[in-house]
Amino acid sequence: MSDAGSRSMSRRDHRATKKGRPPRPTVLGVIGELLITAGLFILLFVVWELYWTNLGANREAQAHRDTMSEMFDTQYEAGFNGNGPDPSVPEHADDAWGLLYVPRFGADYSVPVLDGTGEEINSAVLGRYSTSPRPGQDGNLALAGHRQTYGAVLWDMDQLTEGDRLYLQTANGWWVYETRKVHIVDPSDTDVLNPNPMDPATAEPDGQWLTLTTCHPPYTVLQRMITHAEFVEFVPLADGPPAELAGSDTAAVHTPEINDHTLTTHPILEA
Repeated sequence: MSDAGSRSMSRRDHRATKKGRPPRPTVLGVIGELLITAGLFILLFVVWELYWTNLGANREAQAHRDTMSEMFDTQYEAGFNGNGPDPSVPEHADDAWGLLYVPRFGADYSVPVLDGTGEEINSAVLGRYSTSPRPGQDGNLALAGHRQTYGAVLWDMDQLTEGDRLYLQTANGWWVYETRKVHIVDPSDTDVLNPNPMDPATAEPDGQWLTLTTCHPPYTVLQRMITHAEFVEFVPLADGPPAELAGSDTAAVHTPEINDHTLTTHPILEA
């Protein structure tokens, strides 16, 4: 074979070898791959935050309902008519002690209420602030809950309007509140927790109030949405659920019965 033929074959082999090599990575290509990977991680995190935490939170909330069944049986005090602090609610409770019903959020809405506003509310529950009184005491009973994760128990709070009723059930009955104000504040505006939320500068309480707090806007923690509701009446357990709850499928099935001052069926209205 001539030298020219050898050189010609070498060139062809070189070109074939060059075509078979993968392209060298570029800076833009590496950045693009990193962005795609980061996007996948963010997507998985969002799914975990908005879906998986809700599943776990709802299971934990049901566990709280199960413990409240026994607690309601043992803490019920026949004859209590709503005058004074509710004796079935400790000043500092270790377990869930109540259920909040908000008909505006749907006939099947009921959320366990316990103490604490930290990790305690990382389930489908509402947590009482440490500075809050018990139901039946003058002052501002403030509860915190998540809006888009861990059960999203206050997702619909922007739908509340003046006059809407909130029902806080304990072992002894239902504490009924009417919505007076829904507003947005900065996270630093903690005066919404003051004893008189409608006039925070006043140190002394003026009646009994229920305040709900949650994050705003959805998917952020930039601000807080606040609802203030005023106490209007107490419905003893022996009288059965208030009319607005009794008309729902949930309450109709689980209406409590009181015989000889003994609680014969637990009054939890399961969601």
